[in-house]
Amino acid sequence: MSAVVLDGADARLRVRLREEEQNGSLFAFRARLVALGAISLWLLLAAGPMRVPVSLAACGALALAAWVVYRTRTSRWARVIQAAVIVLEVSVIVVATMEVSPGSPTSGLWVEQVFGRRSIFLYLSVYLAASALSYSARTVVLTGVVCLVALLLSTVWTVVALARAANLDLLAVDHPMKIGFALLGQVIGPGFVTPQAFVLQQLIFMTICTAFIAAAVWRARAHLGRTLLAEGERNNLARYFSPNLVDRLAVAERDFEMGREEKATVLFVDVVGFTRLMEGLAPQLTITFLRAFHEHMAACIFRHGGTLDKFIGDGVMATFGTPDSQPDDEARALRCALDMVKTVADWNCVRHRRGLPQVRISVGVHVGPVLMGAIGSRNRLEYSAVGDTVNVASRLEHLSRDHDAAIVTSAETLSAAGLDAADAARFRSIGPVSIPGRAQPIEVFVVAKHD
Repeated sequence: MSAVVLDGADARLRVRLREEEQNGSLFAFRARLVALGAISLWLLLAAGPMRVPVSLAACGALALAAWVVYRTRTSRWARVIQAAVIVLEVSVIVVATMEVSPGSPTSGLWVEQVFGRRSIFLYLSVYLAASALSYSARTVVLTGVVCLVALLLSTVWTVVALARAANLDLLAVDHPMKIGFALLGQVIGPGFVTPQAFVLQQLIFMTICTAFIAAAVWRARAHLGRTLLAEGERNNLARYFSPNLVDRLAVAERDFEMGREEKATVLFVDVVGFTRLMEGLAPQLTITFLRAFHEHMAACIFRHGGTLDKFIGDGVMATFGTPDSQPDDEARALRCALDMVKTVADWNCVRHRRGLPQVRISVGVHVGPVLMGAIGSRNRLEYSAVGDTVNVASRLEHLSRDHDAAIVTSAETLSAAGLDAADAARFRSIGPVSIPGRAQPIEVFVVAKHD
């Protein structure tokens, strides 16, 4: 059971993280619009008149790319599109930043914008910080790799441009890397940017980066809170519902309260002679016995994909085919009944070594239409199956006393189950049997209690 629970928790965590990644697309889109608006305003105030159109066009292209990622967030190609957009956006940032205004003293070169102002590094740092809003480590790593490649390529591009301006052939000289760094050193200096502009630019970009990282941390904390709350609600539901119902009920609002008719296989299991078995025992020992019995039976039900409908004193009701039907519902129900008999037999071996009396159970199984829905009061609802099929399954369980059987099932259920030869051979026909409340008898098969 613990492995099943862990697998279910891992699956739910993956689903929650995927949902957060998709929700992060909208959050990141809005955050980028705000950041691009702030950067556009800064460019209007700081950039030269000839650079404004290029800068604003770049901001518009980045906003459009962010919108594409958001609109395709649920597509099967979402990750591919996102990777392509990252490469495109980084390319836009690099090209727009390295483009020099016509008429600039360094027209034809990119060094003033690239290294004198450190613009590429700053813009890419902001872009990398924004990727944290995606809530995806894969996206952050991919963005970082693309940014690193862009920085390296821009550096090589700048060195080549500087060498051409100085009429140097880097491939023909000794120590080309040393000469390249020397050329870069000539343009990384105070002459390329005023102290006021340098300080203001650092403050603006640092503020934007801080805002992005703070927003990412806020989203992480909010997601953690929602996850803990959801797990708490799920644990509360798990006290009353089967695992295959909990996830559905946790996200459903009130639609599960609406009754719906569907085909299901109903199973009842009960302790034979429970009153006599508990005679003379202290109440606490009776409770301990019931808890152990219920745990054994619930494990069998969950092991075969059934839904635990309710505990009824010393009995248990389960359904197979709810909330969603499967083609092997009848087979799983009968295998569960056989598993219950074997589980109690193993339990009896342990009880025998402890000097405790043996436990005998009876199981009834029947298939047919049931009405599924939430029944009960406003403050205490119970998702349960009702109808003639439930009544027949309960009557079949009681018939076990008259036929010295451990399992009683209808011919209709056994026929629909299509069990393998070994399991089917354990069932013996006792012919048509009258069922209280039913006008027509039902053909019944049983498994003897010693079989």
